[in-house]
Amino acid sequence: MNRDLATAGRMRTSALLALGAAAIVACIVYAPQQAFEASLEGLKIWWHIVFPALLPFLVLTEMLIALGIIHGIGTLLTPLMRSLFRLPGSAGFVLPLGAVVGFPSGAAAAAKLHQRGQLPSSEAARLAALSHFCNPMLIIIVISAGFLHQPAVGSLLLIVHLLAGLGAGFIYSRMGRGARNKAAEAEVPEQPHAVAANRSQVSLFKQAYRSMEQARRLDGRSFGKLLGDAVSEAVQTLMTVGGFMLIFAVVIQILSRAFPSGFPAYILPGLLEVHLGTYAIVQQGITSPALQAALLSAVLGWGGLCSYFQVRAVLKPAGLQIRGFLFTRLLHGAIAYVLTLLIWKQFNSWFPQLTAVSTDSGAEGSLSPVFLFPNGSQSMELLVWQSGLLAVVIAGLVLFSLIWKHRRSEH
Repeated sequence: MNRDLATAGRMRTSALLALGAAAIVACIVYAPQQAFEASLEGLKIWWHIVFPALLPFLVLTEMLIALGIIHGIGTLLTPLMRSLFRLPGSAGFVLPLGAVVGFPSGAAAAAKLHQRGQLPSSEAARLAALSHFCNPMLIIIVISAGFLHQPAVGSLLLIVHLLAGLGAGFIYSRMGRGARNKAAEAEVPEQPHAVAANRSQVSLFKQAYRSMEQARRLDGRSFGKLLGDAVSEAVQTLMTVGGFMLIFAVVIQILSRAFPSGFPAYILPGLLEVHLGTYAIVQQGITSPALQAALLSAVLGWGGLCSYFQVRAVLKPAGLQIRGFLFTRLLHGAIAYVLTLLIWKQFNSWFPQLTAVSTDSGAEGSLSPVFLFPNGSQSMELLVWQSGLLAVVIAGLVLFSLIWKHRRSEH
């Protein structure tokens, strides 16, 4: 009986998807020029921003896992990840990676750890939700400097985005399945050397070095083979991301014409795609700078259904489900919205010249963002900046984890 119900549910889902796809095709045939322009704008964002920002770090993620470095860092972060997020220490590197690189790098790293036996499916799915952040370049360069022309707002949006994401992960880890899995996590072997005798007598740094060495031996690929595999998988992941962005750019353009003229133009893009959603908020003409910043924070925390499907596409080959992912995104967006409103008054006292910004796209119905893309030298500077930020975040988390472990051992 249950099998028949499941089969019927899948058939209904397939039928709805087929009808939706047919409707989109019909709309594209009816208005091919508008669909082409929308897909072209989505391609520009992907090629000029997403691709150069994520490619080096996706390649780096694969190499760090294969070389065992991720296992060593995970060992150092074990106390922090277990105490705050109820995740094994092997997940420690994924959190700063997702915060600095942006989605779907965190989900891709979580899937890799699951495929290599470092994380069970439930913890890998929660880690993918916890490490789901927007790229800092999107917040600081694109939104603050490009859309708002107020770089100072970028620091507020970025800090709120990170704090709200950590808060959402902390809350979700203590709810429902996350709380029930707390006891099971203690039985998961976090590192290859976890069964070694007298582990408590070995320093944390020695444990990290041992797990790094053993993971490197288990992989066994040469550097050339490893680099080729890493580049191939990173490009494949980014091609999937680009495809989703183009499709959703067209969907937004089509659906936006079906709503009445008085309907807020930023709601639909904000629900579907974060890049176009944030630009639509700036374009809306909101007079309150606090409300504008809060809406931007909410959309950044939510991430859009486009990011949901990107993460789903990354996790599905690893056999991972993403239960609770949308709830975490809603929680992230809600916390970010409230937190921005709470601290805006103090922030505005530091930067009293801040005002709400409205950008006229110059074309009716167009949702395409208008800003200057970084050139080659600027992209290299951003790459160096992101690499340095990643190193600082990891070092800070490791230091905090060591202090945390030392204080717990004293009590």
